[in-house]
Amino acid sequence: MAVLFLGDVKSPFIIGLSMVVSIVISFLFFYLCNMSLNIISLSGLILALGMMIDSSIIVTENISQYRERGYSLRRACITGTSEVITPMLSSSLTTIAVFVPLIFMSGIAGAIFFDQAFSVTVGLIVSYFTGIMLLPVLYMLVYGMGIRRFNWKINNPLKEHTLDAFYDRWCDWVFAHKTLTAVFCIVSIPLCVALFFFIDKERMPKIDENELVVRVEWNENIHIDENRKRVDGLFREMKDKTVEQTASIGQQDFILNREQELSASEAELYFKTADPKEIEPLQKEVYKVLKLQYPLAVISFSPPETVFEKLFTTNEADVVAELYARNKEKAPAAGEVRKLEERFADKTGVAPTGIAFENQLNIRISHEKLLLYGVSNDELYRELKTIFKENSVAMLHSYQQYLPINIVGSETTVNRVLQETLIRTTPDKDGAVNYIPLRELITVTPAEDFKSITAGKNGEYIPFRFYDVKAPETLMTKAKQVVGESDDWDMAFSGSFFSNKKMLDELVIILFVSILLMYFILAAQFESFVQPLIVLLEIPIDVAFALLLLWVCGHTLNLMSAIGLIVTCGIIINDSILKLDAINELRKAGTPLLEAIHEAGRRRLRPIIMTSLTTIFAMVPLLFSYDMGSELQKPLSIAMIGTMTIGTLVSLFVIPLVYWSIYRDRSAISRIKK
Repeated sequence: MAVLFLGDVKSPFIIGLSMVVSIVISFLFFYLCNMSLNIISLSGLILALGMMIDSSIIVTENISQYRERGYSLRRACITGTSEVITPMLSSSLTTIAVFVPLIFMSGIAGAIFFDQAFSVTVGLIVSYFTGIMLLPVLYMLVYGMGIRRFNWKINNPLKEHTLDAFYDRWCDWVFAHKTLTAVFCIVSIPLCVALFFFIDKERMPKIDENELVVRVEWNENIHIDENRKRVDGLFREMKDKTVEQTASIGQQDFILNREQELSASEAELYFKTADPKEIEPLQKEVYKVLKLQYPLAVISFSPPETVFEKLFTTNEADVVAELYARNKEKAPAAGEVRKLEERFADKTGVAPTGIAFENQLNIRISHEKLLLYGVSNDELYRELKTIFKENSVAMLHSYQQYLPINIVGSETTVNRVLQETLIRTTPDKDGAVNYIPLRELITVTPAEDFKSITAGKNGEYIPFRFYDVKAPETLMTKAKQVVGESDDWDMAFSGSFFSNKKMLDELVIILFVSILLMYFILAAQFESFVQPLIVLLEIPIDVAFALLLLWVCGHTLNLMSAIGLIVTCGIIINDSILKLDAINELRKAGTPLLEAIHEAGRRRLRPIIMTSLTTIFAMVPLLFSYDMGSELQKPLSIAMIGTMTIGTLVSLFVIPLVYWSIYRDRSAISRIKK
């Protein structure tokens, strides 16, 4: 691309050589700062590499323009580099100002973007000093070698008049339609705000998966054989809809997945389809079949666990209603919880994921009868532990392995245990011992209790999880009405709706801080409070059309797309900085306002287009890749492409018009005074 625009082979060689030096020096800073090379830091370095190329293109192109005006090689290198030292510094600092606030994001996102912010900051600082110190020297050495054997020039129409004619024609059109351009700018601001509230929001982008994991808690006291029978029946029904299916049923013998051990009434099913689009219909069909045949079953769906899933949990419920019992001494009854579940489904129109219960036997010891028959409480307790395989008497140690020794009885039914087990009494004064049937000393009652206990900072609670919620605020209002019908519960809410909102709020604050930092940096460079506003005007315009492109392409506003928007805003204003700086320099030299605008546009046209195209072309391959990393970064690439495309046009044609509108009266007054 550099060959196409610059018209020779030497300039791309100089740019490439300076890039190699910048990367090597960046690696040295990584070593000195004890930073590792990982996926995040390397992605930041790749992003910084694109900006390094932009800086090198700007310096090289500026030197070449001075040579075309008849300057000597040495003078062109000195003058061309000196002219862009200040705007390049501002451009680098404004881009760094975008990245640095990202490290203050909460959670794993802040930790991840620390490495990326470090990479970009080091890369930009190194490339800046390389661009103003090393690149002019390389330019002078390469072009001063006097090699005549080859013709290094390329007859390139883009180098001569094509781009200049294109720019002049469209710039004249924009100036001839000032009202239309003004309406375009004014409409873009409310459009940006409207799209921000209209577009769907989520924490991370959805990755197309052709795999599905289904975890089923039958919520019944069933044998492992019945569990296997039910799973086999489901597999038979889903056989034609999948290409692969398998399951883990009941407790597993291996210990690699200790975090999610299965009980005899649980199963974890795995399905694989030929196409990712078949996953959603399959999920609905599985849920429908299981709920129709086993209404008490608790069913949850999730993608296969990957590193991405470990870092960013994407299967979190949209809304979780947390119910806290006001009476802490009384455990909520299973029937009461099931009624609440039904009321939530009826009132909100969204069925929550059911609460898993397990059947149990409550054993109550009759202390009166222990005294009556002279039975020791410790003896009875030890016998019960032996019966239920909990009587641990010793521990074998072998290196780092520990093996408990338990005394257990033979497996049998509870009724038979009650009838046949005899408990020895305490010897009387004559040493005589009697045996009392166990059923005389205890009372056994069937009961049902929660299979798992969930707790948070406010104590234990019952979680009702709602998925695929279209209107979270409405659902929460109706859920409060259901709970308000009784005085037994307190309610709180959590879920991805709140975490997504928190993330977006943080990103809005980060964008505001970044814009504020950019304003101060630009105000220091331009020595004006107005010109930074001209540059920053294009941010809402660029963001509006990037959000529109995301919506048209079916993507959401998530962490990756938001990062793409914020980062590109820091990059795209560099074009306007270069252009305004050139206009200011020409005006200081006495050039009339309109002529200075056109001349500055022609001087900065090729660097602006080249820097924009390098960023856009770097993002395009991600649109046609379908691995997990590319899927994750696809919203980021779409946001960057949309922002860079509209931002380049705004920098070339709209910003000059705004500048002219502000300074035309001052220019006229200056002419009158003269």
